[in-house]
Amino acid sequence: SFYSYFMDYKERAKIDIEKLEKALSFANKTFPNKYREAIEWASNYLNDSKYYYDKKDYFTSFGCANYAYGILDALFIIEGVKEKIYEEEGI
Repeated sequence: SFYSYFMDYKERAKIDIEKLEKALSFANKTFPNKYREAIEWASNYLNDSKYYYDKKDYFTSFGCANYAYGILDALFIIEGVKEKIYEEEGI
């Protein structure tokens, strides 16, 4: 049904925001003076994701979170810590 489809995006967006906050925190702690611009872009997408979530536009919220994940994934892959962060941080 439409309602369950709608709720799936809402729940998924909420989970992604929570995981993204952890990933961004890890990036800020791990690379305090490196990749500042990329981390700032990821942070901006996180803020956009929260904004759209609050507006009940869960589909766009989910999309914004995925852009941020893409940026952070690239940094984690470059630094060789992707598996570590996802395993240790539960992301």
